[in-house]
Amino acid sequence: MTPTATAKQRLTTFLSERRGHNFCDACAGRAIGIDPSTAYRAAAKTMQATGFVREYALCSDCGASRLITRATG
Repeated sequence: MTPTATAKQRLTTFLSERRGHNFCDACAGRAIGIDPSTAYRAAAKTMQATGFVREYALCSDCGASRLITRATG
């Protein structure tokens, strides 16, 4: 990931590299170095792309039942 990549690009890359794993906004944000509110907005935009799911499930990182995003396929 390049430092100049947008939050959406960084999140998309992060999730694609971890296909099939669920990440809540807080854990995804922490992993890519952005705050949870920015991660939330990036995830909402990412969800519009084919190959991503946003739903309530267990986060693969923290284990909490939260709204998560994951890459499918």
